[in-house]
Amino acid sequence: MCTTKPKGKKYDDRSTKEVIKDLERGIKQGFKRVEFTGGEPTIREDILELVKRAEDLGYQDIGLSTNGRMLSYNDFAKKIIKSGVKRINFSLYGPRAELHNAITRTPKSFQQTIQGIKNVQKLPNTNVIVNTVVSRLNYQKLTQLGKLLSSLKIKFFNILDLIPDGYAKDFYKTLVVKINDLSFTLNNLEAILDKFNLITFFDFPLCLFKPELRDDSRTTLITAEGRKTTAEQVGYQPRRFEKEKGNIYSDIHKERIEICQRCRFFKECGGVWQDYLNLYGPKEIVALAQKHKCLLKL
Repeated sequence: MCTTKPKGKKYDDRSTKEVIKDLERGIKQGFKRVEFTGGEPTIREDILELVKRAEDLGYQDIGLSTNGRMLSYNDFAKKIIKSGVKRINFSLYGPRAELHNAITRTPKSFQQTIQGIKNVQKLPNTNVIVNTVVSRLNYQKLTQLGKLLSSLKIKFFNILDLIPDGYAKDFYKTLVVKINDLSFTLNNLEAILDKFNLITFFDFPLCLFKPELRDDSRTTLITAEGRKTTAEQVGYQPRRFEKEKGNIYSDIHKERIEICQRCRFFKECGGVWQDYLNLYGPKEIVALAQKHKCLLKL
């Protein structure tokens, strides 16, 4: 379900000099936050050098997005935190080894990721976040996963919709969750909100959420607008989000259907995945928009 891995077949890894050049350009343009992502950034031989260069340049918030496996080695975890990383986003896809390992297709990856989280938590001044992409393989286990994260004392949980791009596009019909089932599961997370400081939902149509969950101070819903306005970038520039006339934000993978024209979130949401509409049509979305009080009165 990875959206980026297929791109690695077309593009070589960027050189140390190229990355440093972008770090320097970013700091000159006033950026204070940087995140090292990939693919998997921790397998780069120069990752410690790059993080240290970012700190020396003056970045105040240095993040790392990782599967966490290298961080299961305590010496490496210590080194990368000492280099300047302040925030780590771990990818975790299920509450048990069997499910996570099946999704990653990597034996022992669950144990390594959990150990990486524990190693980092022993170190000072590091914010730990967990990212989970939702698919048919794991959507029924989100509450159990949330309870596991709570037992690990993790307070920030990012839940991401399945983007029909890369391998996720190739296998979308197999992996996608029907909208009604997805909505039911996401709204059930209200029961574990008190275990977190914040649960952030990325890229889901806002009509999937009941008003109580949308408005809860312990949740944040990142839409096309949120993606566009909070993620200005130097270097890699994915042409996914656009701001159109009238402050309307779009996502190249989504489209607005007729019911969206009446939605209170019309400008910010971006709509529904085109691939989903091609498979299942708009019927469920229409019903949820009505049920969850998204429609403006005529």
